[in-house]
Amino acid sequence: MTSTPSNKRERIVILNRWADEFAAYDRYIDHRAHDVAYVCTPEGAAALSASRIVHAEHLPDFKNEAALSEAVRRCADRLGGLERLIALSEFDLIAAARLREVFDIAGDRPETVRRFRDKTVMKQAIIAAGLKAPRFVELNRVQSHDAEELANLRLPLIIKPRAGAASDGVVRIDTRARLAELWPGLAREDYECEEFVEGPIYHVDGLVSDGAFVIVRGSRYVNTCLDFANGKPLGSIMLNAGSACDELLVFAKACLDALALKDGAFHLEVIQGSTGFCFLEVGARVGGGEIPFMFRDLYGVDLYQLWVAQQSGDAENFETLARKARAAQASPLRGGFLMLPEPVGTRLIDVRLPTGIAQLYGAIVPKLNHVFNGTGGYDQILARFRYRGDSEAEIAAAIDVTLGAFHYTLSDIAAPGPSVLPRVGDSVAMSSTI
Repeated sequence: MTSTPSNKRERIVILNRWADEFAAYDRYIDHRAHDVAYVCTPEGAAALSASRIVHAEHLPDFKNEAALSEAVRRCADRLGGLERLIALSEFDLIAAARLREVFDIAGDRPETVRRFRDKTVMKQAIIAAGLKAPRFVELNRVQSHDAEELANLRLPLIIKPRAGAASDGVVRIDTRARLAELWPGLAREDYECEEFVEGPIYHVDGLVSDGAFVIVRGSRYVNTCLDFANGKPLGSIMLNAGSACDELLVFAKACLDALALKDGAFHLEVIQGSTGFCFLEVGARVGGGEIPFMFRDLYGVDLYQLWVAQQSGDAENFETLARKARAAQASPLRGGFLMLPEPVGTRLIDVRLPTGIAQLYGAIVPKLNHVFNGTGGYDQILARFRYRGDSEAEIAAAIDVTLGAFHYTLSDIAAPGPSVLPRVGDSVAMSSTI
């Protein structure tokens, strides 16, 4: 992915579906120095805080690309032209790339973005570069569950959407019989099947410019994103500086080079298998969950601000921000997070947050009487905890203490009265050591 720098006044359209603080684009783009229009979902429109907006188009969603294209065209007409189109949600990257092609403006085009949205395309690029990735089969290329290509894959298997995120739709398959059972209902055009690789999973997050890291951190997951989707806590701990972290970052950089990511934010996941590091998947966007808060709170670096400055072509602003981020790279501070999944079908009756944990600096829980209905995403999960400290070991110990010290009471939505559920530390198995 590449960016074209510019210091002139730009006409910019932003695609926004977000309803949280990340919709405050006026923090990132000077709406007095540039002419800015928006295409928003209803939730995204309600979250806009900028006062100098040239025009705004509202769509029920961004699924209809013809309607989206017409909305962008109306924005361009009001702006008197269009130089930049910005989209930060992973789910909008392909649509934004197609729109740039339609309007012939600077920025990433569909063939570039596919390497970061289609899991089969990204693995093909990784393997072609001589790097390790799980063996996989594109399900649209086989006709039956017992096809030779699938039979050659070693159990367990992972079936996942080719363009999915956050482990949505991901299923682990432990037997051939289970694969046969699921086969009739699979939308094979949209899915791939890969071998499960045993080992700890890491994520590497940051931003690159001209092919070099501006800022980067390697972290290890505690449990996995698939575990989280299936109801278990998910944690993350930044690695200490040293040879283990350096080796991970070298592999991550080789993966980004294989995918030709020269400019942009990234969230890369890696498994440490029995024969070394193995690529899992990558997104050309800022990592989700608590990751952007970690960079902001520990290092004073807003990854979204960096990325928007890069996408908008604001070379002077980007270089100012990049210098700050490069200086922050040397910080010895380490951080981590813990997220407890949404207990769907319940109401939050009471919460007792842990106290006396020095590394725990932030805890976010819904308001009492909140109903967990499964539609809130990461913003409405049971709890989110943020940590900072001097070492990996400190953060790991703080997460363990939190799991034992966080207490809550839930009631079933259909039940007349509250039923006390076990505290999290007793109800799940979660180890913060590898």
